[in-house]
Amino acid sequence: MGRLKHEKRAAGELYQEFREARPGRTRRVPIEWPKALMVMGTVRLIAYDTTHGGKFTPYEHEFAPGSRPLLCAGKKRGQLFLIGSNFKVTAHGIVDIHGDGRPKRYTPRLKVVRRGPA
Repeated sequence: MGRLKHEKRAAGELYQEFREARPGRTRRVPIEWPKALMVMGTVRLIAYDTTHGGKFTPYEHEFAPGSRPLLCAGKKRGQLFLIGSNFKVTAHGIVDIHGDGRPKRYTPRLKVVRRGPA
């Protein structure tokens, strides 16, 4: 099996595990990978909206110390990247992991305050 076909299959499986739904049509997202990035800092918290089990679901994930990815930017429009190795995406969302792959236990310390409709 070719590398692209393998990666598409793996992405589809991850989609199905996380979203609890079969992926619909695929779409190609053009990415121009920069040869160098500017590091803006580390990411402590990420908040995102998705559908999970067919329902709109807002998520927040506070990264554990040692798992916090670098927030990096390329020079061109739309080039923002999370770069790191001590986290992964699973059926449960983002999971912080130790260097050997075991999940980390971490109690979030930041408070997310919602103000008005999203």
